[in-house]
Amino acid sequence: MSITILNEIDKAKVLVDGMRNNLDKAKELGIDAPALDRLETAFTDLKIKDDELDALRRRATLKVKENNELLADMKEQMLSMRKAVKQNYPQQEWMSFGVQDKR
Repeated sequence: MSITILNEIDKAKVLVDGMRNNLDKAKELGIDAPALDRLETAFTDLKIKDDELDALRRRATLKVKENNELLADMKEQMLSMRKAVKQNYPQQEWMSFGVQDKR
């Protein structure tokens, strides 16, 4: 959970608690129990969604790592194949093997 979102959720909780403790005075300001319920629902929903987002970020991080490992393995295989061609054939024949780079 991001610090910003966590801080805002905490502020909202404190505000709701404070308003509920002073509901009579809050009503004079146009703030009633349903409004506080809506705010409470909002920060609860935000926490749930933010937790879901954190889980997705963790999954994405793992997928990026897996992808980078696959890329490194593929590049290693390609390097090995190009090296074999370059060591055993003259440069003018490299292209026929799909070796595009020059020495």
